[in-house]
Amino acid sequence: MLAELISSRRILKTKLLDFLGLSDNCQDKTDTIVNRIVSVLEVNAAEEQRFWETFKSELAVAPVELEAMLKCSAAERQQWIEQGKLPILEYRSFRKSGIHLEYPVHDRRFILSLTQSEINNWRKEPKGQIKNNRQTAASIYTENLEENEQSRVAFSSDWETIIAGWKEQGSAEISATFQLAYWTVWASRWAKENQLKSQAVESNKIYEIHQQEWYERKNQAVKLLIEMPYAMLYFYRPPDADKLYLELCGDHQNMMKDGYYWDKWEFFNQNRKLVNRCRECVYCETKDYYSLYYLEIKSDKFPDFSFSYHTPYTIGRKFLPHPETLPAVDHVEQDGIFRFGRSLLEQEKVIHTEKDVLLKFEAALAEAKKFV
Repeated sequence: MLAELISSRRILKTKLLDFLGLSDNCQDKTDTIVNRIVSVLEVNAAEEQRFWETFKSELAVAPVELEAMLKCSAAERQQWIEQGKLPILEYRSFRKSGIHLEYPVHDRRFILSLTQSEINNWRKEPKGQIKNNRQTAASIYTENLEENEQSRVAFSSDWETIIAGWKEQGSAEISATFQLAYWTVWASRWAKENQLKSQAVESNKIYEIHQQEWYERKNQAVKLLIEMPYAMLYFYRPPDADKLYLELCGDHQNMMKDGYYWDKWEFFNQNRKLVNRCRECVYCETKDYYSLYYLEIKSDKFPDFSFSYHTPYTIGRKFLPHPETLPAVDHVEQDGIFRFGRSLLEQEKVIHTEKDVLLKFEAALAEAKKFV
């Protein structure tokens, strides 16, 4: 579990090597280094403490993941932050279409230390406070509604100004392309949002359905955007692009244990011919399973605006060009947002509701089709 967490955060290999005290020119694969770290942490409490302190920022818990881990609502999360029950490690921010957004992240050590009993106690309140709390909640709700409406009005005004600029300083075609590109970004994020909800809420298929619908819309837009003159399609092939599956038979599992191999992959690499000849062992490779198509939309006339998306090779190969016909693109290992995308922040959900994004996306898609 910890190995998967470290790998998913795409921490720089040099930082992992530094933690182990190894040279930067170490040729071991990142997965091997991660497994070594996990083994050290399992037997050395002091090293485990040093690890969490060293990588506390990289392993911080963002709002959506926190809600899934604690099985709480966004309102509960916000309430517990205000009450000091969920200490904030740091705030992170980014700027999108002139809007500055911030969100808190939390120390994973603290979140993991919480018990379900503590969470349940947080939800319990003295009866005498319920009435006052309800009145306060109603007041806050009204204030939030007003603030949310003001945010939506402000964005709508800014958005109309941006569109006008694209048309006046560029062209109707640039405007149509950029509008579709913009709403495709939010289509992708609502897909991710529904994916996380489907994982957090058991036995609720509606989020899975919405997730699939949003990804289908994104793919539909990508098919159209690659035909526009402001699009550039690349192919990203990571160092370990192929998905490997290995299941050893009983005899070879015993041989692996008796030989004190690090894991089954070390055993396989040193006994490849033996495993391949075995009728009981199973080994297979899925080429480019972790590779991605990378689409970028931009124009020299508007250097401040660019839009980009990734599409897994296993999906994109059905409607996108062969990888060998495309230029390659490189990305650093820790760039997790490029690899896996991200979900929505709370303020983004206010400004870009799922219903509104759907309406804007469909309108932009229809307009862009006029130029293809």
